[in-house]
Amino acid sequence: MKTQRESKPIDILLVEDNPGYVQWFKKNLSKAKVGRYDLRFTRKLNETIKYLEEKECDIVMLDTSLPDSQGFNTFNSVRMHAPKIPIIVMAGNNDEELAVRALQNGAQDCLIKGQIDGSVLRRSIMYAIERHHATQRQHRLAYFDALTNLPNRQLFYDRLNQAMSLADRYNEKVGLLFIDLDGFKHVNDTLGHDMGDRLLQAVAVRLQHCLRKSDTVARMGGDEFTCILPHLEKASDVNVVAGKIDRALTAPFLLVGHEIHISGSIGASLFPDNTVDSQELVKKADTAMYHAKKEQKSNFHFFQEEKVKVKL
Repeated sequence: MKTQRESKPIDILLVEDNPGYVQWFKKNLSKAKVGRYDLRFTRKLNETIKYLEEKECDIVMLDTSLPDSQGFNTFNSVRMHAPKIPIIVMAGNNDEELAVRALQNGAQDCLIKGQIDGSVLRRSIMYAIERHHATQRQHRLAYFDALTNLPNRQLFYDRLNQAMSLADRYNEKVGLLFIDLDGFKHVNDTLGHDMGDRLLQAVAVRLQHCLRKSDTVARMGGDEFTCILPHLEKASDVNVVAGKIDRALTAPFLLVGHEIHISGSIGASLFPDNTVDSQELVKKADTAMYHAKKEQKSNFHFFQEEKVKVKL
């Protein structure tokens, strides 16, 4: 069976404004024996950014001296628009300082143009892709929950603090939902932990379907989930999302021949109305969830200093 790497050509974007060097690069790439590849070209920074916004590639080979951008600014602009794509900088003989700076800021490799041949090019491309994949794997292990593939607690707080910072800048609100599953322990006790894991995975999918692309759902641990709702104009927007989540969780789950019924207790807090501290915002949403769970299943509470129940 062919692997994905063998069956799919390597998509290479060459950013270079010198036609002579483009031909030189094509000639040496054909000698490099990197396997199947598709080579695309851009010659200006604005063309490159437009390309990266509209299409995908596996690696960017970047000359930093372009008609509309020079030096480190070229690299930094491309990196900001393509943070998930490995970049190899191709610098001139007098640009070693630029090469070092680019490597310190995320470039996978830096080649000096006069020192490149087919073997150097092959090694650089293959190593850069492998290093990038290894970095992505490490990132997933560090920031994503292994069971549900949702952001974990650490990434959740990173995104929450970022959302609060942007909301403060643009005078917006951020809603936070804290969700605890009702009936999950019974599923674990009666059907086993494997079924409990399948249920958590199914819950993660349903929660994602309830949210916008700009929202974040994270698994905090066990059967607890949180949802970050940025760019809100009014508190009632949180109620709408909570209602969608409540309906999604109370619908039956069909898993391996079992029809499973659960629900969710949901607590909510709002930035900056309730607090301007991220950990305190989570604590207050958790407190609201606790009151919701204490009264009845499938319930929703918005945090207030004096507890007031909000009906879905």
